[in-house]
Amino acid sequence: MTRLPEPPWGTTRMRPYPDAEPVPGLTAVIDPETQVAVYFDSEGRQVEMGAHGTSTDTSSPTNTGQGGGDGNSGGQAAPTDMDSITTNDQDQGSG
Repeated sequence: MTRLPEPPWGTTRMRPYPDAEPVPGLTAVIDPETQVAVYFDSEGRQVEMGAHGTSTDTSSPTNTGQGGGDGNSGGQAAPTDMDSITTNDQDQGSG
């Protein structure tokens, strides 16, 4: 008689997902004054989507190896190594 291996413990706990209710659709409209999207449910009521902040990305180059030492006899040498440092500032959303 051939003995089948036991299934892994986690798979013995799995069950089908319960049936889900359909999610009603939303309509997005751009507010002409603020130029921000405003959302309405299927019955025309405005839906608050929560506060969303803004962020900015800035990049400043860094250089190494510019003249002035190690046998350089005057003048500035071209950078021998460049990279950039990226700064990401996150705004806290209003409200």
